[in-house]
Amino acid sequence: MDVWRCRFQQEPIDNRPHFIFGGRGNGKTTRLIKEASETDGVIVCPTLKTADHICHLAWELKCNIRRPITYEEAFGPYDDRKAIHYFDNYGIELCNILRRKLGTFERYKTETIIIDEDSIKSLNDMLDGLKVSDMDGRELRFKIEVLGRNESDD
Repeated sequence: MDVWRCRFQQEPIDNRPHFIFGGRGNGKTTRLIKEASETDGVIVCPTLKTADHICHLAWELKCNIRRPITYEEAFGPYDDRKAIHYFDNYGIELCNILRRKLGTFERYKTETIIIDEDSIKSLNDMLDGLKVSDMDGRELRFKIEVLGRNESDD
């Protein structure tokens, strides 16, 4: 996936965001707080309540961070593109986006939705280009699979 390029030099560089997965309580947010403290970055989180929790946790860790912002603020009028941003619990936002899209189908009483194989291949190509690891640094991969389909059913 060579779309990740330096804007000024137009040379392929690996400036993709790094997705980190881990279970509840494994230290993901603590890691973001420490990184944001070192880089003067901004943590982006789902809610104001989460932002308050992150501030409290940073205080306990004796880390000085900027006030976290919400996804809504990050994707709204807020504009600090020079800062490094760290997205906490972004899976919540992805679930909300998917729920809204699926809700559209319900509102329009949709009966049939067609997804061609090339779309799934394109999505998998994008997912394959992501940098994903677990908390221990082991590389992970995403893939969309269509289960229960027999190739002879074409």
